[in-house]
Amino acid sequence: MELIKLKHVKNFRDLGGIKTKDGKTVRSRMLIRGTTLFKLSDDDIKKLKDDYKLKTVIDLRTKKESLEKPDAVVDGVKYFHMPLFNEAVAGISHEKKIHSIKSLVMMPTMEDMYVKMVTDDCLDNLIEILRTILTLPNDDYSVLFHCTVGKDRTGIIAALILAFLGVDRNIIIQDYVYSNRFTVAKARFVYFACLLIKFSHKFAKKVKNSLMAKQSFIESSLGKLEENYGSLEAFFIKKLNFTSEETEAIKAKFLV
Repeated sequence: MELIKLKHVKNFRDLGGIKTKDGKTVRSRMLIRGTTLFKLSDDDIKKLKDDYKLKTVIDLRTKKESLEKPDAVVDGVKYFHMPLFNEAVAGISHEKKIHSIKSLVMMPTMEDMYVKMVTDDCLDNLIEILRTILTLPNDDYSVLFHCTVGKDRTGIIAALILAFLGVDRNIIIQDYVYSNRFTVAKARFVYFACLLIKFSHKFAKKVKNSLMAKQSFIESSLGKLEENYGSLEAFFIKKLNFTSEETEAIKAKFLV
């Protein structure tokens, strides 16, 4: 995994270099995870295109989020708007801008949100996103998938792609929690601000957690899929619906 250092946006990284359980390596310049492209500078765009061969962007945000802070348009790059959350349930996203104390009080736990991302109304969206990323034509990589902060929606997509490619669970978790390096300072500030407003440690901790990437959160998603399908491998077989030959061809495309 390689951190991509851009001037005006953070939490971008190339998943290339990550090892699989059988000793193979994820190819570089194929899979990039990140945050909103709203503040990309010309230099950032040049770096993504020249150094990381950016060809495709997949925006995981809702339509409302994308309209409020639209991605920078990059010439020669294909765009797919593929929300993980349907607009009707978008309120469960902790990455959205929070407008009121009431919305903070009413928001679900992070574990509940992560379960929601892999079940119910989100499941069909999740499958479509995974299939799209994995089956793009070779000339359409690298692909950058992103949400707002690059932590929750982006985190579950990255985790499942790595799991599909055969990466060990511990390494998947390491990539997921790496986002904390970009969110921890804000999370601490928000904790103390909420403590002053509500005088409630429980409330302040809940809001702080919404800005963090904790192992228990991603485990809630992965564990729910294992509970529902028996294993992640069984989930991929049943829901992605690739033949064994297609699965091997896809893995060969991403691994060296």
